[in-house]
Amino acid sequence: MPGRHISRVRALYKRVLQLHRVLPPDLKALGDQYVKDEFRRHKSVGSDEAQRFLQEWEGMSGNLDACI
Repeated sequence: MPGRHISRVRALYKRVLQLHRVLPPDLKALGDQYVKDEFRRHKSVGSDEAQRFLQEWEGMSGNLDACI
């Protein structure tokens, strides 16, 4: 199970950074740094919080996907 979680997190992280590619350079830099900080802060959280974190970010990335 941990391996599946890690690959899910990595895929989501890459997807969000990919979505930032369409932003103007200054907003891309700001967004990329925010995502990196958020994912780094949530590395050592408990299982329940990690699930909520992933659900929220997957929801946001899905919403951005629909806009692009």
